[in-house]
Amino acid sequence: MPTNGPKRMINKRYSSVTSLSRKLMLYFSAIAILVGLLLYVTSLGVMQWIEDQVSQNELQQSQVYAISEFKGEANRPLSIGLHTMAYYSLDTVPVQYGDVSRYPIDYIGEVVSDSPYSALGDVLPKLLSNLDGQQFEEFFLLKSEFEYQGLRYPLYLITPSETIELSDNEWLVIKLAVFIIILLLFIAFGFAMHKLSKRLIEPVVQLNRQLKSASLPQAFTVPETSAAEFNQLAQSLNFYRQQTDAMIKQEQSFARYASHELRTPLTVIMGAAKLLEQDVSEAFQAKQRDRILRSAIGMQQTVDALLQLVKQEKGTEPDVPRPLQQQEVDSILESLQPLAKSKSVKLTLQFELAPIILLKPAVVKILLTNLISNAIHASDTGEIIIVITKGKISVKDQGRGLDKAVKEVSDGHGLGLLIVDALCQRYQLIFSLTANTSSGCSANLVLPLLYFPSAQSAK
Repeated sequence: MPTNGPKRMINKRYSSVTSLSRKLMLYFSAIAILVGLLLYVTSLGVMQWIEDQVSQNELQQSQVYAISEFKGEANRPLSIGLHTMAYYSLDTVPVQYGDVSRYPIDYIGEVVSDSPYSALGDVLPKLLSNLDGQQFEEFFLLKSEFEYQGLRYPLYLITPSETIELSDNEWLVIKLAVFIIILLLFIAFGFAMHKLSKRLIEPVVQLNRQLKSASLPQAFTVPETSAAEFNQLAQSLNFYRQQTDAMIKQEQSFARYASHELRTPLTVIMGAAKLLEQDVSEAFQAKQRDRILRSAIGMQQTVDALLQLVKQEKGTEPDVPRPLQQQEVDSILESLQPLAKSKSVKLTLQFELAPIILLKPAVVKILLTNLISNAIHASDTGEIIIVITKGKISVKDQGRGLDKAVKEVSDGHGLGLLIVDALCQRYQLIFSLTANTSSGCSANLVLPLLYFPSAQSAK
């Protein structure tokens, strides 16, 4: 079965950025052509309408003059200007104009003489008559009437269309000019659209190319002319890449430290088990059993810490605010007393105020056990003071100091501090190591700002 099936499905389902750019240009071209045609037809129609309106306005202005002239016994028919003729009797209207009496009083417009399509308006009769191949007289007509000596007379003002309208050659020039202007606009907008789409798509193409490259670049980049959002995207990719690299390194170090911490008690257990076979004295066997028990307890604490980290990572258990109980801390200190006595270290608890925390008892045990154990290992003698206030937990030792503690962590020892740091990141605690003024150092846990009671006695 071919292994590139999912990739083929993805290619079928999703289009590439380049194909989307082509589709965008295709859609723009189709819309631009449609808009260009509409603009072309509209502009020619508006020019035709303006031409007709000018001719009709001239007829209306000539109407008053014709009536006054006819009342003054002017020659009939009356010539007005170069192209307009006025008639007050149907008999005097030339036959070539057809039956103009069929039009109503106060009619004004362009007509086609005796065309069967005359009832359709001004423009359609000319178009349909030309399609029929018939030749009809086109003219502008104004039909009115006036009263003279108690009688009403009809008035016809006629202007041949060919004398005042643009010629076919003139219309051809205008059409070509409009077409060229629209074509230039189409080219200009198409060029601008191409540039804009390229500017929008080029950053995505560049990022995709960088992601697919065999060797990833030191940092993801986009062209300087890219939009601000693409620069933010590149910065976010760089940030998450750094976070991922740091997390991978942390997990690798974490696994290395964990294997070291687990290998040590296993070595002790195996060695103690072999020693049990060599000496059957009760005191010797009790000592080896105690070594095995302490190593097993240490392994169990390490495994518990790792399991708790996994549970917290998966988010399987909700965090519920609760007060930290002094009994929890006393139980933890009691379990660490044997280790402290072996180093001649005294554990002292100063429980000043019980804070409200989001930590489960197992997490509290892991945190305090690792902090106090690390302080015991760093001390040869002296006292370790555990101070708990409303917003802070401190473990102060009199050991070898901060430089030694940091070196143990960097050399692969002290998984406890790494576990503490990981838990602090997940529970939004602030963990720090500070040097004491006299000797030793302090491990501090700053709790998140939840609800802290104003006063509560340690119980």
